[in-house]
Amino acid sequence: MIALATALLAQPVIAGSLPPPLTISGTARVIDGDTISIRKQRIRLAAIDACEVDQTGFRWEVEWLCGKAARSFMRSIADGKHVECRVIDMDQYRRLVAQCFESGRDVGLAIVAAGLAETLFRYLPKQHRMELKAYIAAEQRAKTAGLGIWSAEIEKPSEYRRSRRKAPAFGRS
Repeated sequence: MIALATALLAQPVIAGSLPPPLTISGTARVIDGDTISIRKQRIRLAAIDACEVDQTGFRWEVEWLCGKAARSFMRSIADGKHVECRVIDMDQYRRLVAQCFESGRDVGLAIVAAGLAETLFRYLPKQHRMELKAYIAAEQRAKTAGLGIWSAEIEKPSEYRRSRRKAPAFGRS
């Protein structure tokens, strides 16, 4: 991981040009709806945000396990399969941030299209090389069709994570 991170951060950038993209590929293990692992390296899928594994909401007036639904979908398209990821960045948790493909299929775009993740562009570096129009269109189609999170009452995943960090620990004064 350190060698990959060093390579990512040490690439020279000449004004007006982009460095060649770093890639990591191998058999994927799904962690949750927006994170996979390849060769023990955690990779956060770029441009999307899915429910946390323990996150729930309400769908058709019944509790819905949105995080487990997102993880299950990701498992169906990527777990145990050869995945190739184009590294875009490294996040604050030292995970690589990448656009990942299984047999040419963009797995981040697929989960957005299924309505099990929303787009999240604000953390992308300016020179990210991703075609975001497809993500915007997929999210709009999922919303219109009422798929997944768009048919449920859930807290945005980013807000859910924020509220969990602020929660006081039990037994402490």
